[in-house]
Amino acid sequence: MAIANVNVKSSGLLQKYLSKIKNLHTVAEVGFFEEATYPDGTPVAYVAYLNEFGNHNPPRPFMKRTFDKSHPAWVKLIERVLSTRGLSQASMKEAFGRAGITAVGDIKKTIMKWNPNDPRPNKPATIKAKMRKSADVKGKNQAKNDPYRVLHDTGVMVNSVVCKVDGNEVK
Repeated sequence: MAIANVNVKSSGLLQKYLSKIKNLHTVAEVGFFEEATYPDGTPVAYVAYLNEFGNHNPPRPFMKRTFDKSHPAWVKLIERVLSTRGLSQASMKEAFGRAGITAVGDIKKTIMKWNPNDPRPNKPATIKAKMRKSADVKGKNQAKNDPYRVLHDTGVMVNSVVCKVDGNEVK
């Protein structure tokens, strides 16, 4: 799920190398990709999109909030790697990979710590459905789900956030 292409400007080393970086054609993507699906085949990116922007549920912009709060640290991490390693295809992949893995962790943290009342709590029907689902998995070595928690039901979405650099998943 791509929410936006973002142009990041920075003073210092990163700004100096932006045109060179562009010519290296290294691409980092963080989010939800088409291979991630729920057991019933629903694309995780679709569910994440509905959570981010809302539909029948209120918007819970976990990606935007994470970006707004954390992207300066990601930029500094890229600058730090490039200042240490110099500018090459390998150092770009390393810098983007390290920043991407950090971004994945930041997004997961935002999802896991989302306030259930922001902007409003789950609807009673959602709470009831989550309680039913939690009762169905009881005794199957699965953690009981908090029905009041938003953005987290089965754990599939939070576990599907990944970083890819030049199309390859970074771990």
